[in-house]
Amino acid sequence: MGYQSDSVSKETKSIENTQEILEVKPEHLGPSLLHSPVRNRYSVINANLVVGKDIRLRARDAKQLEIAGWQVSLPAPLVTDQSDYYGLCQTEKGNTFNYAIDADGRLFLYGTFVDSEDHVILNVNPYLAELPLRYVDFGIRGGELILPPDEPRPRDEF
Repeated sequence: MGYQSDSVSKETKSIENTQEILEVKPEHLGPSLLHSPVRNRYSVINANLVVGKDIRLRARDAKQLEIAGWQVSLPAPLVTDQSDYYGLCQTEKGNTFNYAIDADGRLFLYGTFVDSEDHVILNVNPYLAELPLRYVDFGIRGGELILPPDEPRPRDEF
């Protein structure tokens, strides 16, 4: 028995898969990065399966090409008792970035862009999100960005 994408319930009503395309909103993007208005999308399948689609990010400041810390807010994961969600992604010019998604959906990104035109292609591994979808906005108080003290860091352990 395999995966059935369109199943029928006991009442013989067809259950169909759904996909919603969402964008990274301005309040969900950290101040160190920029994204293209048409390259900032991810999918939510069947209301809570988050799948990276086309999120491309580049440094806001050409003099600050190294990125570290909380950069993006995505929907909070459903399973939070195991560990943070870790992964790798690459820039268009070949540099590797590490990412970690914590229990609140805060994506911490670590890496260095080759130059000011380079951008990271953020294709996160699919994960199940809480319902309803929950986000943590970047907090700005008095014109100053307030970052949380508990940033997860990807480790070189296996």
